[in-house]
Amino acid sequence: MRRLAIFAGLVLLLVIGGALTSLLINASDGGVLPILTQTVNPDASPTQVVPWKAEQFFLLVGFLLFNLVGIAATIGLIVWLIDRGVRRNAQAAAKASGETKVTAT
Repeated sequence: MRRLAIFAGLVLLLVIGGALTSLLINASDGGVLPILTQTVNPDASPTQVVPWKAEQFFLLVGFLLFNLVGIAATIGLIVWLIDRGVRRNAQAAAKASGETKVTAT
């Protein structure tokens, strides 16, 4: 019963929060947060995209993807080399102890 009361309280809190957010959006002509326009220059606007901003964004995304793929390949190579070394050592230890077959899981 206590869990149900906690769950009902959280749902009620979410509903009240959603209602207040809806009232705030409907009360003002803008969005949720009031934005004061300081300049009409599109280069200074965070909401307007000009060609140089698009280019910078494209270069940033390309740089990040290139680095993430490089990191993934490096980690994959390291794990593969470690696994290869562990398998070789397991086979060498098995041969030294006289076992005929080594199974890896």
